[in-house]
Amino acid sequence: MLKALARENVDCTACQRIGGFATALSAIFMNARGERTIVTYRDERIAAAPPDDPERVVNAADAVLADNRYPEFVRPICEAARRRNLPVVLDGDRPTIEDDPLFRVASHVIFSWECLRETTGVADLGEGLRRIAGRTDAFLAVSNGPDDIVYLDRGRVCRLPVFKIAAVDTLGAGDAFHGGFVMALAEGRNEVDAMRFGAAVAGIKCTRIGGSAGAPRRAEVEAFMARHAATPAAQPGAAGAPQQVD
Repeated sequence: MLKALARENVDCTACQRIGGFATALSAIFMNARGERTIVTYRDERIAAAPPDDPERVVNAADAVLADNRYPEFVRPICEAARRRNLPVVLDGDRPTIEDDPLFRVASHVIFSWECLRETTGVADLGEGLRRIAGRTDAFLAVSNGPDDIVYLDRGRVCRLPVFKIAAVDTLGAGDAFHGGFVMALAEGRNEVDAMRFGAAVAGIKCTRIGGSAGAPRRAEVEAFMARHAATPAAQPGAAGAPQQVD
């Protein structure tokens, strides 16, 4: 697995290896609409492992992206990043509690719609974000598959339409979105522009078979966004144009 990441030019020097544990393994089932079901084996003892040196992990970073599946491992790393005033983006993927400490550590929290609804018990995504907003100062948003991204702007619920594509494989779409978002954020783009960039990364990925194998290169994303910028995308209601709901 580390060799495969290295072939993609991923720096794995901070990857922590724990003896006697098995690397997680997933079986992925896809239907004709490109929707997937994932069955994962993971050694739950990994959840109790602390990071060796959080400060070293973030020493050369411009931003940190973490998910909440192993909160005890990622929290010290996120805290170290915040001490360096780095953006810390939390992928809210695993249902948790509304007062999760990671929500207060992160500068940005972007949920999957399933996680937000199960965490808050509220079906309306905007209202769910507002419930979380009472417990953190982080920027809050929720992705919703092919539907609009919902986010809060100074307490107002807003929507950002995603790009319309013909999906063949949604595997890794959320990861692609978060990766694009945090990279754009690290480069100095604002949250709306960063979400639009992330939506373009995820949209292209969904038109291809494979998870990381379907991820686009930077030039492809820029060309995709340029094509959409040449259309009425700047108009309210068009793909990539934000809308205020209330």
